Amino acid sequence: MEYRALFLLGDDMNFWKTEEWTNYLLHDGTGYIDRSFFMGEYIPLLQVGQEFYSPYLPDRKDVLQRVSELAKEHGIKRIQADNQIKGYLNISGYTCVVDTFDIKPTKGHKAAIKIGHKNLKYKIITRLSETNRFRRDYFDIAGKQTRPNMAFFYLWKWIGMGYGTLLKAISGDETVGYIYILHYENEAYYFMSGTFEKFKELNVSHYLQSVAFEILKQKNIHHYEMGEQVYNSLFCQPTEKERNISLFKRGFGGDIAVKPRSECFFDHDYMKQTYENRIIKYLEAEHENINRLSKT
Repeated sequence: MEYRALFLLGDDMNFWKTEEWTNYLLHDGTGYIDRSFFMGEYIPLLQVGQEFYSPYLPDRKDVLQRVSELAKEHGIKRIQADNQIKGYLNISGYTCVVDTFDIKPTKGHKAAIKIGHKNLKYKIITRLSETNRFRRDYFDIAGKQTRPNMAFFYLWKWIGMGYGTLLKAISGDETVGYIYILHYENEAYYFMSGTFEKFKELNVSHYLQSVAFEILKQKNIHHYEMGEQVYNSLFCQPTEKERNISLFKRGFGGDIAVKPRSECFFDHDYMKQTYENRIIKYLEAEHENINRLSKT
């Protein structure tokens, strides 16, 4: 899920620890049931099927004990959390983080940005009517409705709260693409984007990212998380499209940071089945990679 990345913030500043973020997830189309609770602080906990997910789970004995009790109560077989927890299995990944004041794009990205600036202009979207247009355009670009309409209400709401920036790229009098950035305290995250296919050659995404860098600099936000970096592993077997997206994000420079994630199983048979499937998929992906590299 594209939004399951992280702002690299201190514990007291994590956006995903808030009820605001949990409410978004409850309306993102995944089908989550809210199992969040309070135990000295708000503990975000969501259920889908026989699994729990938490965008941030405090590594506290009383909290983990309560999660175990809820898991038994609701027939849960596994929980995954987007932070590291002692005693849970480490399934961390990687993400790319750039300093907006020190962008170092590759030669190819520099050329693409130059083409974008030559052919495009941008507009910052703040009005509800224009965010509704963004929603319709986003579905048109995808060729289908990828998430419920209610999810876009939160994107508009966050703009008003100062947590989101929506940029629209324009060529002549035509809208060619969008980018939405989340920012909280002194960190930002590349949340979502879309470009109409017929305008791909204008390097819309490169252009809008370069605009985003400048806007974030004006807000004095240094750290901008571009998003997940994918590599074939036991926990991730990326498609060619996912690898290309990863390379695009990495092309602006920055550093690779660990993206903490952990999981705990409450059912031994389910754990065994999960890891058997992971091993099979990993070996199949490695075999495909070997064949692909041998042809280059």
